[in-house]
Amino acid sequence: MKQLYLIAVIAGEHVALPAGLIDSVVKVREAVPVPSVGPFVAGLFALRSRVLTLIDCQYFVTGDAAEVARGQPAVVVVVAGCAYGLLVDAVIDVIDTPVKPGPLRGQLPAGWGAIGTGLLELVDTTYLLIDPEYLVNPAARRAA
Repeated sequence: MKQLYLIAVIAGEHVALPAGLIDSVVKVREAVPVPSVGPFVAGLFALRSRVLTLIDCQYFVTGDAAEVARGQPAVVVVVAGCAYGLLVDAVIDVIDTPVKPGPLRGQLPAGWGAIGTGLLELVDTTYLLIDPEYLVNPAARRAA
């Protein structure tokens, strides 16, 4: 059975996100900063009469906050019934593949090991499969 994955760029690296959790891909017009939140929250943004939390994916990998540029893409995911925007560098493609993700092998650099759940190895490239649930609630994974 084939699976759909969205290919995006986070901190300059191509990654895969399971399409089943993705609601849409949008461009962020403006993010409003929120005081006293975790450093991975880039702010709030408006989407179709809703206010969504914008998650800075780069922060998990580099430890540095990304600058939110007008028109920057965000992948809207639904986790536990709530929608969140995942701030990414770019959205590349959607792939449909029968390949199942394999386990993580070896030691991944810095924050990649925390956000990755497996490797999607295709004929010409390998993508780190990203866990959107961890990105919106990193404390839950640490507690497990």
